[in-house]
Amino acid sequence: MDFGHLRPSRWTWFSPWMILGMVCILAGILLVLAIKNIHREKGFMERALLSQANILMRSLEAGSRTGMMGMGWGPQQIQLLVEETAQQPDVLYMAMVDSQGEVIAHSNPRLVGTRLQITAPQEGESLHRFANEGQRAFEVVRSYQPFFRQRGGGSWDMCTMWQTPPATSGNVLILVGLDPKPFEDALRQDMQQTILLFGIMFVVGAAGFISLVWAQNFRTARQRLEDVEAFTSTIVNQMPVGMVATSRDGRIQKANEAARAILGHDSDFIGCVEDYPCFMPVVERLRRDETVVGQEIKCLVNEAESIPLLVNAAAIQDGEMNTTGHVFLFTDMTNIRQLEEQLRRSERLASLGRLAAGIAHEIRNPLSSIKGFATLLAKRSGGDEKSQRISRVMVEEVERLNRVVSELLDYARPTELHREPHSCRELIDRTLQLVDKDARHRRVEIESAIEPESLHVDVDPDRFAQILLNLYLNALQAMEEGGTLRIEAFQQRERTLFIVSDSGAGILPEHIPNIFDPYFTTKSGGVGLGLANVHKLVEAHGGEIEVESSPGQGTSFIIRIPNTV
Repeated sequence: MDFGHLRPSRWTWFSPWMILGMVCILAGILLVLAIKNIHREKGFMERALLSQANILMRSLEAGSRTGMMGMGWGPQQIQLLVEETAQQPDVLYMAMVDSQGEVIAHSNPRLVGTRLQITAPQEGESLHRFANEGQRAFEVVRSYQPFFRQRGGGSWDMCTMWQTPPATSGNVLILVGLDPKPFEDALRQDMQQTILLFGIMFVVGAAGFISLVWAQNFRTARQRLEDVEAFTSTIVNQMPVGMVATSRDGRIQKANEAARAILGHDSDFIGCVEDYPCFMPVVERLRRDETVVGQEIKCLVNEAESIPLLVNAAAIQDGEMNTTGHVFLFTDMTNIRQLEEQLRRSERLASLGRLAAGIAHEIRNPLSSIKGFATLLAKRSGGDEKSQRISRVMVEEVERLNRVVSELLDYARPTELHREPHSCRELIDRTLQLVDKDARHRRVEIESAIEPESLHVDVDPDRFAQILLNLYLNALQAMEEGGTLRIEAFQQRERTLFIVSDSGAGILPEHIPNIFDPYFTTKSGGVGLGLANVHKLVEAHGGEIEVESSPGQGTSFIIRIPNTV
């Protein structure tokens, strides 16, 4: 089985360093966005202050222009206008200076006539900066332009607008100093909110990203766990041996299908392992700190049948080598014991056959002599009826013993088969014809069923006919008061099954294990080699034979012949 799907892919598995790197990238992105937002806010503040300064400058220019045109204002009126204009909120100071920096008018009259260090802007432009000279201020400087163009295309000269021209000739500049504190406070508060917002976004984003990674890893881990559980469950349930797992206190936690089948349970196990007395010897050994136990036990199932079990038990330990439970693996040894018994029986029968063959040869020679002397005695007895009768009995008994010896030699002799595909219908019909007369005499009805009718089997026809005849004769002898003899043949997987059934007296349960043993018979005139030869011939064909019988309910012999050997 391929375990590749149980490994996390490169897309679903993230190391801590990868997560840290992605969080840092997210932090960098948010930091850049925060810095850009701060610069944008500063730009808004500067533009707002610059716009306010330009409005004040235009107001001053408009007021002075009106005064000079209509009322012939001079420096004193301009000074008053500057002072009044500087009274506007957030205006720190306002001044008019010439190109040399000399103050012409100032919101602080004491500074009129002093010189200021001012950089003159280009024509039509303005300069601004944040000054920190004593008091932080936002300064804007541009040219003073109170003149305007006449309707006829002319223009008023600034000097003509003064009733008394200024002492210093040249361009005049307007200087406005605004208080940036309200804007800076608002900007600072906005920056704090921005930092807080981006901080929350970072925390939420990082947490969300990490949560997604963890969720993906959790799903991957859960999928891997489900795959491992399914794989383990499949292995456990498909195991050919029974498995029972218990907790440390002996409570049964899991059992597979094989365990339920072996112990005859239709449902899951419940309770503790102590509820099954057959396992107690193994449990006691485990409690004596034995980590692995192997033992063969007898287990009572269905309150009637006792089966042999080979049990292997071991302690289940965690990563710290603490015992958390026990696992019991057990195998039904019934088939193995049957095979062992068959092997012992085969060895016993082989030894008996060799012994019988030697004895048979030793018996046959004197039997021939006895038969010859008996025949000679019958000829010389003349008309002596008694001697004639004794001679006939001797000959008959010699012939009977010779048949027994022949059967014994046949049983001991290795079986040679000449197998070929043969019609089951022909085999059955031919053998039934041989017992048809005897069956009618015993008032036995014969039935046969072959499915399908064209069924063939690969056997030695003569040897297999011998098998069927022996079974027919046994069945007829078991039905002294009449009955039914039935033979069936059909295909089952890779085997052909023959079932010979009768409605006779049946076989006692204690006799069934011995019916295929040589010389075992319950008939007064039987030898006990018929079924032994049947068993031998079936095994020679590579098949199996078993018997099912109950006293008073008849007997069935089941022969299984493989299609190929």
